[in-house]
Amino acid sequence: MKKKILIIDDDVDICSLLSRFLTKNGYEVETAQAGSKGLTKIKESYYDIVFCDYRLGDKDGSEILTSIKEISPDTVVLIITGYSDIKTAVNVIKLGAYDYITKPLVPDEVLNVINNALNQQSSVTENIKKETAGSKKEKQANDFSGQYFVGKSANTKELYHQIEIVAPTNYSIILYGESGTGKEVIAKTIHENSNRKNKPFVAMDCGTISKELAGSELFGHVKGAFTGALVDKEGHFELANGGTLFLDEVANLSYDIQAALLRVIQERKFKRVGGTKEMESDVRIIVASNENLQEAYRKGKFREDLYHRFNEFSINLPPLRDRKDDIEPLSYFFLSKTNKELGKNVEGFDDNVIRLFLNYPWPGNLRELRNVVRRAVLLTTEGNIKENTLPAEIINLTTTATSNTSSSYQFIENDQVADPHDLKNTTARAEYQTIINVLKEVNNNKTKAAEILKIDRKTLYNKIKNFEKEQ
Repeated sequence: MKKKILIIDDDVDICSLLSRFLTKNGYEVETAQAGSKGLTKIKESYYDIVFCDYRLGDKDGSEILTSIKEISPDTVVLIITGYSDIKTAVNVIKLGAYDYITKPLVPDEVLNVINNALNQQSSVTENIKKETAGSKKEKQANDFSGQYFVGKSANTKELYHQIEIVAPTNYSIILYGESGTGKEVIAKTIHENSNRKNKPFVAMDCGTISKELAGSELFGHVKGAFTGALVDKEGHFELANGGTLFLDEVANLSYDIQAALLRVIQERKFKRVGGTKEMESDVRIIVASNENLQEAYRKGKFREDLYHRFNEFSINLPPLRDRKDDIEPLSYFFLSKTNKELGKNVEGFDDNVIRLFLNYPWPGNLRELRNVVRRAVLLTTEGNIKENTLPAEIINLTTTATSNTSSSYQFIENDQVADPHDLKNTTARAEYQTIINVLKEVNNNKTKAAEILKIDRKTLYNKIKNFEKEQ
């Protein structure tokens, strides 16, 4: 059966030329000279591929792309644009386009993009067929490559498509995402799909290192540079030379260290703390943050020039609550890894457990799911994981995702249980409510919430956890 292609372009000549060319190459082609007409056709009939001009008279390409993905999620969308800048490419790919091509259209390029798109579509379809025919254990084997889970949800497919595009380049990348969404895993995945994969991948958590030690960790130090510097030490830039340096929670670095980083990126040279010798640096930098660095520099908390150096490409990691289709296969992925780790043979999950997993908002994201599965496997002696091996917060659903906010917490009203004369309990509930209100204001960004509340993140986590244990 011929593959069906729809061309949406208000340029009649483009529609005509592209239609004739693709028809000659064995495709069934239809055209629409307006975005609204194209969407009407998509509602009435299935198309394997849609070519859509980025700039249409009645709608822009981003709007059309979003609508197509809602109407027909499996349709491959290719954007045509006369504006071949990286911002256009990043925008359409983030919204779900498979790729983009620039005018003037080159026949060989058009065919190459179509073939690649259809091959990927065919591969996905084949995996789905295998999953349907196979057992759950067979299904989870198709969900990851090597040690990393790939996933099946639309959000995850878009994420890995962006990785596929940016990994082979030397672009600096900013990864945005809540705590536990797997930013370091994504950074490693980018590294292992790059030309630097045979060189070191070095990670540094900027949120746990003091201002005084950050320079030494990044650039190394010479003996005697400061009290306690008893020997020469290599820094992360030396250790990662030729490879990739991943800086997690980069917004926590002091202004002085940010300035030193900027110099290394610009000049590709650095000195150890206390040293005089300049050393060469060939490192690709990937940074991660759970707060918007653009907002941070506008507030004076982050250097604008360093932000622009990092922001050659940015990727947003979706929270687990927005990846519902991935929760079950992810659970089997973590089950498989834990079985190997513990030498056990737990078979799977009771249906009721999966139902609880799908209803739970997962404020700790992938990290929390992994820990829940590891705990359950440890407590399960044979057969499937059952409800009684799960933490109380999942069974009781003391936290819940709301439709109006990305915050994963909701204050629990229980006036019958609370004693109004119990000062300790009343104070704790008031404190908890204050925390929840702040989390809602900052869209569950715990770093921002901790700053507003004038406590550190660890204290914030502990207060939430302790309150929920007592309920």
